[in-house]
Amino acid sequence: MPAPPVSKPSHLSLPERGPAVTRARVDSVASTYGPQLRDAELDDLGPTEAWTVEGSNRANGYATHGLFRYFGKYPPPIGRELIQDHSAPGDLVLDPTGGSGTTGVEALLAGRRCRLFDVSPTALAVARAKTTPVCGDAAREALAQVVERYTPATATEYPLEPVGLRNPDHWFLPETADSLRGLHRSLHTLDDTPVRQLLHAAYLGAIRRCSRATTQQGRLFLDADTARTDTLDTFVRFSNRAIKGASALPTNGDVTVCAHDARQPLPLANGEQADFVFTHPPYFNAYKYSRINSLELAWTGVKPADVRRSEIREYFKIGKPENAAKYVNDMQGVVENCLDAVRPGGAVAVMIGDTRLQGTHIPVTRRIIDQVRETRRMEVEKVVLRIPRHTEASWVSSQRRTADKLGVPLCDYIVVLRAPQ
Repeated sequence: MPAPPVSKPSHLSLPERGPAVTRARVDSVASTYGPQLRDAELDDLGPTEAWTVEGSNRANGYATHGLFRYFGKYPPPIGRELIQDHSAPGDLVLDPTGGSGTTGVEALLAGRRCRLFDVSPTALAVARAKTTPVCGDAAREALAQVVERYTPATATEYPLEPVGLRNPDHWFLPETADSLRGLHRSLHTLDDTPVRQLLHAAYLGAIRRCSRATTQQGRLFLDADTARTDTLDTFVRFSNRAIKGASALPTNGDVTVCAHDARQPLPLANGEQADFVFTHPPYFNAYKYSRINSLELAWTGVKPADVRRSEIREYFKIGKPENAAKYVNDMQGVVENCLDAVRPGGAVAVMIGDTRLQGTHIPVTRRIIDQVRETRRMEVEKVVLRIPRHTEASWVSSQRRTADKLGVPLCDYIVVLRAPQ
């Protein structure tokens, strides 16, 4: 078959730093969002601001942010603002729930050192790829080799099967499965270098896009009409975009990505302390990440159930308000570990959302803060009402809103805590 073209950009330059964040006094939006802040019981914690990220989802895919569609990812300019507010060049930024590496990319672009942690192999693979610069020419040459060596492969020809899925044929056409095997085989003819790491992340991104699952929502729903029998075109397109971003990253950065459960003490070496810690954990009753990424996990030989055991208990789809207490207990441990890891006087920012069940607002954010106050000394420096745009593909769309509330998207919150001196 003819090989898809491998594009070569005319020049490489550091990507634009993305859309701006509009910051305003919260009273300027109080008539619309004030009730939410009161329902969340956050209006008396400290000074409040309202932040809105301008620009489209596409505009927020600058640098390597668009390498992989990680559902539930926070807008990158939020990380940029917080890092600039609470750290200086050369400082250490830590994210214990690093996800696909958004904090790491922003720390790298801002000249900060960064340590990222997560429990998902998919997230870790993508985060490493997004925060590791590569040589563009070498990456394009490697991509051309993968394309040249690619042919679809049956399970007999290349013994790779998705694991942990109840019915793989429900999610993948037989031709798609053969194509994914062939790509995997071709990728593994490359040496294990940052370039292969980057192309592997592009391969992970192509899995869901070519499956029978919808790509418009985080949750897995069947959308058989969008399935693609051959994955090569999608993989090459994703790879070219990844190479363009990764080849323009700063080459003098210091970002490490490690597997770790955020509910356990954070493994910093030699008494190292972070200057700033940011966590954007799973929200209660919103997404179950081992389920959302189950297709990608399956093709890398990881059972989603194995990842699930280490995840924060967010109780997606169970819909019982009493389960919020278990989520709050898990998150109490996460925030306590963040405070223990930051230097005296350092800041910890927690970006989180409440939930509504059966029409009742459950103020999980406030409950977490109150429980942490019982065990750790800290001050609440600021509360930010993060106002999402209507076009944003996020947790907001998953909330059970009634028809008369559709014009007012639910906000999430950023609570900035300050460790004692």
